[in-house]
Amino acid sequence: MHPMIFCCLGDSITSDQVTGIGTVVARKLGAAQWLNVACGYATCTDWHEGDTNITPVTLAEPPNTNTADNVLSNQVRRVLQAVTPTGQPVTWEVDGVSYRLPGVLGKETLPPPDVIYIAISTNDGNQPCNTVTDDFDLVAHQSYGQLTRCSIASALRWALETLHAVCPQAQIFIATPLQTCCDLPWMSHESGLIKRSIIDRVCQMSGVHIIDSFYESGFDTAVAKDHGEVHPDEEWKERIACFVAEKIRTALA
Repeated sequence: MHPMIFCCLGDSITSDQVTGIGTVVARKLGAAQWLNVACGYATCTDWHEGDTNITPVTLAEPPNTNTADNVLSNQVRRVLQAVTPTGQPVTWEVDGVSYRLPGVLGKETLPPPDVIYIAISTNDGNQPCNTVTDDFDLVAHQSYGQLTRCSIASALRWALETLHAVCPQAQIFIATPLQTCCDLPWMSHESGLIKRSIIDRVCQMSGVHIIDSFYESGFDTAVAKDHGEVHPDEEWKERIACFVAEKIRTALA
């Protein structure tokens, strides 16, 4: 087997801008190459006003800011550009329909990854533009072309099917959010359970691996109180990275 190529997407927990767990996981897995496109403050959901998607399509990496461009779908687009041959248009096909990023050419900075790790949703619900809605039953019956990305289920399913179209050999792992210890309503235990449930059902539907960080990582509300509240401290950054790497390693064995 050739040396592992690893890619991760997500928010501040995964991002090198903040906690950097995604890159630690890549190193623990012994990845030969990796790409971490996670960004602090990112949401799974595209931002929207009513039924109108207001997220701009951009390949520029946003800073650690709470803005409409800082979403999972734009991270997916950056991955697509990274694995597309240099100078070639960025295209993919789902259900016999071809899609293209207008005016965007490939950079081929990474071979198609063997493992894709996505850990996102902690920030969903922090604005009216990304309210958490459990519409899984609706999303499950939609075609790819009908996905609006205006909910966690829709955005995550779009990301999975887009990445699979371009990286068909990749094993994809989706993490549920970590528990937190803070007063922000979108990071409450109850909100985390809703997000976990949505992610679990999307993973089951899509046939991808789930890593249940909410219940199995050890970073529960009591631990979070003394070890970072939202962003795990150095001790728990290491523990969570070990947990994730072992889950991936076991699944690939």
